[in-house]
Amino acid sequence: MNAPPLLSFLTRAGQRESSHRGHVVVADAEQVWFALGDPDQPIFPRSAIKPFQALPLLEEGLDRTLGLSAREVALTTASHGGDPLHVAAARTLLEKGGVPESALLCGAHAPMDDAAARQLLREGERFTVLHHNCSGKHAGMLIQARQLGAPLAGYVDPRHPVQQRILARLAAFAGLPADAIGVAIDGCSAPAYSLPLGALARAMARFADPTGLPDPSAAAARRLFDAAMEEPHYVSGSRRFDLAVTKVSQRRTFCKIGAEGVVALAIRPPRPGLRSVGIAVKVEDGNARGYVHPVLALLRWLGFDPPADLAELPRGCEAIQKNYAGLETGKIEVAESFARLPPSPWS
Repeated sequence: MNAPPLLSFLTRAGQRESSHRGHVVVADAEQVWFALGDPDQPIFPRSAIKPFQALPLLEEGLDRTLGLSAREVALTTASHGGDPLHVAAARTLLEKGGVPESALLCGAHAPMDDAAARQLLREGERFTVLHHNCSGKHAGMLIQARQLGAPLAGYVDPRHPVQQRILARLAAFAGLPADAIGVAIDGCSAPAYSLPLGALARAMARFADPTGLPDPSAAAARRLFDAAMEEPHYVSGSRRFDLAVTKVSQRRTFCKIGAEGVVALAIRPPRPGLRSVGIAVKVEDGNARGYVHPVLALLRWLGFDPPADLAELPRGCEAIQKNYAGLETGKIEVAESFARLPPSPWS
């Protein structure tokens, strides 16, 4: 089998030290604009599909009847850092939904945000289930279960009514039959779905502009997208690629990373009459560093202007690599394919 195409690579003193290969799809809801590798490559998007896991909550109008803030709505799509703002939003989300913290089945881990983790250590506090990066998503699932009158216990089982509704929404946005989507177990115990990379890109394009999809799905997608643009910190957190992309794209891009080198973007067009865009990337070696600068190159292609030295990039993903003494040690560069892109359909 041929190796996937090169996406980006690290050089040190001009010599290539490591390479990242993978697959890229840029598409609107109907057709592919640009692809590297195999658009039909089945992948586990992992957390990149969180907006579709949150959609049924808004379809029922529970964001309005429960008085959820934009922060709390955004948190239902999040892989958050577990900082105090995130934990507070998760707690109020559960309180408004009438769901006990003990019902969350995602487990507990230390905050992904370094400052928040250090603060817990200084204060002698233990991390809880609310610090888990998926606690907002799980809170949203539990609120859905409560609204349906379904059991809270076992809400992560793929056969549970909540998970069946989520699978149906994902299939509708991806343009696939539900039985064509594979199911496994994610790191947070919720279902981890498998679908082609191109289908993920199309789903993200439809999330950015759900015109043509039936209400209440379309209205829910618009409210969810708007909440994430209003409160992007609650989708990820400090020094996170998701947040950096949303800011440099004038809050027209919902960006969501997934584990093992996946990222997906839903991008609203700059003016009426243009089609929304979905971008999906899978880095074969699972290293998120591999997609950062290819995605920034694609954003420039679409007319955005992210600087190469974007300050909010995660540590280790900067274009110019430096050691702890401040000395330049190398560079991350993108493959030639991203310098030879065809004219953008938005041009």
